Amino acid sequence: MECKMPLQRYGFIVKSADLEMFKHHARLHSENFDMSIAGVSDVAQAELVAQEMITKGIQLIEMCGGFTAEDAQRVRDAINDHIPVGYVQYTDEERARLQRELS
Repeated sequence: MECKMPLQRYGFIVKSADLEMFKHHARLHSENFDMSIAGVSDVAQAELVAQEMITKGIQLIEMCGGFTAEDAQRVRDAINDHIPVGYVQYTDEERARLQRELS
């Protein structure tokens, strides 16, 4: 009989050109929730951060909307698909809105 561990340890990776993986990181922690947050400047750094998260017992990694499906696959490959990796996606309408509001 397999004993499943409850999902409590999350990783979140955000991307911006001026973030540094060794400098920009944080943790949100409560009794039932533990999230490691890391800032990176590119997908290569995201791969390294994901590998480190695995060593810290992270059970699930989410990536911000600045990453593509291909970037998420690179991270999955970097961690040998050890845990689920997802990424934020916007609808076509929300992408158009972002374009209008950020232009």
